[in-house]
Amino acid sequence: MKDRCVECRSCNVQEIDIWKDIEGYEERYRISNKGEVQYRENNDKEWKTKAQKLIKNIKKSGQGYYYVRLAKSGKKELKSVHRLVAKTFIDNPENKETVNHKNGDTACNCVDNLEWMTQKENNQAYENQKRNK
Repeated sequence: MKDRCVECRSCNVQEIDIWKDIEGYEERYRISNKGEVQYRENNDKEWKTKAQKLIKNIKKSGQGYYYVRLAKSGKKELKSVHRLVAKTFIDNPENKETVNHKNGDTACNCVDNLEWMTQKENNQAYENQKRNK
């Protein structure tokens, strides 16, 4: 994920990585403020960068959003990387349901490029980005 973020150049890639557990997957997976994911095997004391494995497991939707497959209790789920970053690092006191990529680049999932919006606000932001291209 770091390479995608570096390519978009909209976030401060020199910023120090901050890692937090992914809600619902505590002690198993964690995500960085730059959209990278690490995992820890059962009984393993060290976190391992899951970059190579995740790149193979990351799915890109037709709309350009990136997803990662997380496993828990034998069940695998696809989770959108941008929503994982937003839920983990961005307060959402108004319980807005949509995560917007500020620069319009869905490959850039660093926290500096994400914000919570209503669906209506997100639709308007999308229209504005289309007009400004």
